[in-house]
Amino acid sequence: MRRGYKWVDRELARMDPDTDWERMISLYVGHRVPEFALAMMVYPGTMRMMQPSFGSATLAHTGKLETRPQRRFEDGNAFLTAWMVDGLSSEAGRAAAERLNRIHLAIARRTPDLPGNFDDVDDFVYPLVLLATSADRLQTSLGLPGTGEHMKTAWHHWARTLFRLLERESGPLADEAFPEDWDAMTEFALKFDSRPYEETESGHRVATAMMEYFAERWFPAPLRSFGRDLTRYLAGERVCRLHRIGWIGPRRERAVRVFLKSAFLAQRLLPDYRRPLPERLRQNRRSTGRALSSPAS
Repeated sequence: MRRGYKWVDRELARMDPDTDWERMISLYVGHRVPEFALAMMVYPGTMRMMQPSFGSATLAHTGKLETRPQRRFEDGNAFLTAWMVDGLSSEAGRAAAERLNRIHLAIARRTPDLPGNFDDVDDFVYPLVLLATSADRLQTSLGLPGTGEHMKTAWHHWARTLFRLLERESGPLADEAFPEDWDAMTEFALKFDSRPYEETESGHRVATAMMEYFAERWFPAPLRSFGRDLTRYLAGERVCRLHRIGWIGPRRERAVRVFLKSAFLAQRLLPDYRRPLPERLRQNRRSTGRALSSPAS
């Protein structure tokens, strides 16, 4: 299977997205996505997810994003790789869904002063829609080709199936409505993003912590300002203003767009990964751990 320079597209073209969607997502994420792309999705995506005030309040209450951001990133990666690479029908995929359900219920029980944090159906739909559609939205906004039709179908199957494995505070989501196709998912995201939201101190604090960590983790000191700009751009102007982390001027925005377009074009030219994403994440985690524990760090 893993022969040739760009072998993933060849394998994906042989599959039926209505029956092979789980394998398609596993192949694409496992052998196309670098760790940096996960970071670009997780941190700005979380800023979007906590637009409702109770979302940021919950994240501020747990404190993990502010006090242990690397551990939070690794835990998030573990969920994503279980669902995307191992697959939702796998033991690891289902165990990850059950674990997240237990975490949500435990937090809900510990925060009676924050009622309904895990009970609004839309707050479960939106993160899954964001995970499925954000790469397409970003690439098309840069004037680049977006997700192909076959992969759009596969991503919709994936998001809807994971949604049905999750539970809110008042019970399972299996019988709740989920957007019926890719177009309905993108429309849902646009409507969710356009709702009126209120500024909160917790949103500002958590968003600032995520932006700073992203810049420090992925960029050397001279480029950390650019790392913060990249985080802002990926989160979007409306979200940045909501969380009061500032927006970027036209020249800096153009620089970020050039960087992103170059990164996407490079991905199209570079060979597909032979090693799957979970293996690469383990390698990077060991390297990061050694760097953080070294006397010079």
